[in-house]
Amino acid sequence: MKYLTYIFRNARRNPVRSLLTIASTSICLFLMMILVSFFAIRDDVLASARIQNRIISISANGFLPAGMMPIARVQEIRQLEGVFAVSQLHWYGGKYQEEILPFAQFGVDPDSVFTVLSELTIPADQLRAFQETKNGCVVGRKLAEDKGFTIGDSLPLKGDLYPVSLDLKICGIYDGPSHRNLRMCLFNWEYLDEGLKRTASRTSSASLPSSGRGSGNAGMIYIKCKNSDVMAGVCKTIDDLYRNSDFPTRTLVEEAFGKVVEEMLGDMKGMIRAIGLAVVFSLLCVAGNAMAMSMRERTSELAVLKAIGFTKGRVLFLVLTESVLVAGLGGALGSLGCKGLFELVDISKYTAGFLPVFFIPWNVALQGLAVSLFVGFASGFVPAVRAANLSVVDGLRRVV
Repeated sequence: MKYLTYIFRNARRNPVRSLLTIASTSICLFLMMILVSFFAIRDDVLASARIQNRIISISANGFLPAGMMPIARVQEIRQLEGVFAVSQLHWYGGKYQEEILPFAQFGVDPDSVFTVLSELTIPADQLRAFQETKNGCVVGRKLAEDKGFTIGDSLPLKGDLYPVSLDLKICGIYDGPSHRNLRMCLFNWEYLDEGLKRTASRTSSASLPSSGRGSGNAGMIYIKCKNSDVMAGVCKTIDDLYRNSDFPTRTLVEEAFGKVVEEMLGDMKGMIRAIGLAVVFSLLCVAGNAMAMSMRERTSELAVLKAIGFTKGRVLFLVLTESVLVAGLGGALGSLGCKGLFELVDISKYTAGFLPVFFIPWNVALQGLAVSLFVGFASGFVPAVRAANLSVVDGLRRVV
């Protein structure tokens, strides 16, 4: 501890260089925290879904518009042994006012959706109003806060994926854990289906939308099982039941379904790992160059230290500590600063439901800080060894 004043003084010897090194470290780690947290959050959310005992059945042909899940299957699956509750979840994708990135909207079964999504809560009177109102909908608490929605408001949605616009009425506001999607709009699936049927009756068969976009499509079916022991069996039963039909299914547990959606993004994890390695290498070059220049400027000073009795180990310690200090300050600003910023600023409302929640987990922030300390140690090791092995005579006569 008695050498801290000396170490701090050396770190401030060239303030511009030190500040640039700290800034480059913090900015790089700030951006890396965002990329790494994207997958860390998804893994945490998917892992937390295990206790819900949910499985999801989708078309074996993929999502809309290629896939079709006939709505009759909701009732058929509801009768299977081991099934506790079932609801369709049909993506609508309408536009609200002039927004380019609308919030997530799903057509559901009002009578069962909050039994399936049991972690979401809604007052009983609001749920009853939702069930009794054909054009009714419920919105998440965060969505209501973002848009200023209140119960009884009109919520017009302009059809984009579908040739049907919806004039919804907000009947309730649901809430739930902070890691769940509280920015959805859930409306009665039958209201959309009736609109699609009316549109089909006015349109010639030649211009009708594909079956994936037509009426009678459940989109995907969320199934809550009675317990985790029956989930694998129910998945197999559903897929076997429709294997030879016109619309075969692919049924997965909720966590596996999340992985499938993630795979649609490509090998993003591999790309982020590659980017991370490139960032660490770049930081090593920047920090290493800064320390090498600093040591070169202080050759005579290091020789004096050794001349008055400083050992090789002590000189090594002083130089390494200075390097770790500078890089660690950058890491603290980048990783911990990133976490603090996203605790205050909620960016998930700008992602149209793609990121229902976004934050920097503590383990990711601490990993970023550890990376910065490693960068400080690795970048300062060679200059520190050279300084420790510097000859007193060579150091005193060297002209800088």
